[in-house]
Amino acid sequence: MKNPELSTLLRSHKDEITSTWAKSVQNLPDSQYKKYTLAILETWASQWLAGIIEIFNSGSSQSLDEYVDEVVNARINAGFPIYEVTEGLLLSKEAILPIIWSSYADNSPKVLESITQFDAILRLMIVRFAHLFSEAIHRQLLEETRLRLVESESLQRTTTALLEKLTLDEVLEIVSSEACQLTGATGSAVLLLEDQGWLSVTISMGSPLPVLDRLPVENSLDGMAVQQERPQLINNLPSQIQAYHLTPDLESILVVPLRAKETIIGVLDVVNKPGGFSEDDLRIMNLFATQAAIAIENARLRERAGQLAVLEERQRLARDLHDSVTQALYSVNLYANAAQLALSSKKMDIASKNLHELSGMVREAMLDMRTLIFELHPPILEKEGLVAALRTRLEAVEARLGIQTSIHVEGERRLPLSLETELYRLAQEALTNAVKHAKANEVTLWLRFDEQRLCFEVRDDGVGFDLMTASQSGGLGIQGMQERINQIDGELDIESTPGKGTMVRVMVEI
Repeated sequence: MKNPELSTLLRSHKDEITSTWAKSVQNLPDSQYKKYTLAILETWASQWLAGIIEIFNSGSSQSLDEYVDEVVNARINAGFPIYEVTEGLLLSKEAILPIIWSSYADNSPKVLESITQFDAILRLMIVRFAHLFSEAIHRQLLEETRLRLVESESLQRTTTALLEKLTLDEVLEIVSSEACQLTGATGSAVLLLEDQGWLSVTISMGSPLPVLDRLPVENSLDGMAVQQERPQLINNLPSQIQAYHLTPDLESILVVPLRAKETIIGVLDVVNKPGGFSEDDLRIMNLFATQAAIAIENARLRERAGQLAVLEERQRLARDLHDSVTQALYSVNLYANAAQLALSSKKMDIASKNLHELSGMVREAMLDMRTLIFELHPPILEKEGLVAALRTRLEAVEARLGIQTSIHVEGERRLPLSLETELYRLAQEALTNAVKHAKANEVTLWLRFDEQRLCFEVRDDGVGFDLMTASQSGGLGIQGMQERINQIDGELDIESTPGKGTMVRVMVEI
C-alpha cells in the first residue's frame, strides 16, 4: 500500500483537492453537510486527505484509524446518517482522480497502480468507518435503552408511591424530588392555582429556591404555561424572564402544567439543569406531570374529605351532647326539685323515689359524658396505637361502671393512624351499645393481626336484640358503623339474640 511518489503528488495538490472535495460534499442534496460552511468542510476534507497521504507515505493506516475513530463520534453527535458520510468519502475520487490522470502519461502503468491503491485505501476507510459507526450506534442504542428503563422504573416507582393514600404534603415532596431525579435539575417547585389569579408555591427544594411565595398568573412564566396550557422551556434565560421569577441565579427552567380531569390545577417547575433542558426532558416531564397532577388532586380530595368528616363528627357530638347529656341534666333538675318539694311536705317515700331516680339520671349523664369525651380523638391513639387506646377506654369507662372487661390481642402492630382511628370509632360504638343499651355485665375484646388482615370482635353478655328489626330501623348505630366500614373497605358482621348477648366482628385488609 506504500507509494511515496503518490503521497508527494497528493500533498503538492492538497489545496486543490480539498477545495474540490468540499464543494462536492456541500452540493449533496438534502444532506447534513449543507448546515456547515465551506471553510469547515475544507478543514474536514484536509484532515481526511492528510490521513490518506500518510498511508501512502508510510504504508501504515494507524493515523487514519485514529482520525476515523474521532470523526465517528463527531458525525453521530451531529446527526449524520452513515450513508451520507460514506457518500462524502466516495466524492473524494472526483477530486483526486483528475490529479492522477493529469500527472502521468496516458498509458503509464502508474496510473492504474495509483488508482487501484487509492480505491483499496478508500474501501479500507469506508469499511473502518462503517464498523466504528455501527459500534457507536449500538452503544448509543444500548444507552438510550438503559435510560428509558431508568425512566420507566422511576415513573413506575413514582406512580406506586403517589397512588398510596398519602397526605398532600407527602405527595408534593415525592413530586418535587422525583422531578429533579428524572431531569437532573438542581431545583424544583410545585405551584398550585388559587382562586384569584395567583399561583401559590406549595413546595420547593434544591436551588435556586423561589424568592416569592406566590406568583401572578398574569405576567409570569409559570402563568404563561397555565394560560397557554403548554410547557415553557427556556435555557439561557434573558433578563426579562428572570424578572418574572425575581431569582437572579435562575439560568434555565422547564415549566409543565399540571392537568387533572382536563383542568389545570397548577404547574411543576424544574430549574438549572447543567447544560440546559432538552426535548427529551420535556417528553418525560409531560408524562410525569400527568401522574403527579392526578396524585395531587386525589390527596387534596382526601384532605377535604377528612376535614368534612371532622366537621360531621363535631356536629354529631353536638347532637349527642344535646340529646343525651343536656336532657339528662334537665331531668336531674326536675327530680331534684321534686325531691325537695316532697321533703318539704314530709312525703319521705316520694322523696326517696325521686332521689333514687335522680341518682340513676346522674349515673347515666356521667356515662354519656365519659363516652362523649372518649369519642374525641384520644392522644394515646396517636402515640401508642389502637390496642393501647382501647385498653384505656375500657379502664376509663366500662370498668368504672362496674362492668367486667378483658382484652385479648394476637400479633399486635401499629397501623396507619387514619385506619386506627376508624377502627377505634367502630369499637367505641360497639362498646357504647354494650353499656348503654345491652346493660351488659361483661365485655370482651378480641384483636387478631396477621400479615394481611385485622379482625376484632366485641362480645357482651347483655340483653341482645333482634337484628332484623334493628337493621331496618337503623337503630343501635348500625347504619353509622356500616358507613365507617365502607370507608375502609372492610367487613362488618353482627350476631345477636334477645337475652343471649351480642357479638360485633370487624375485618379489614391492612
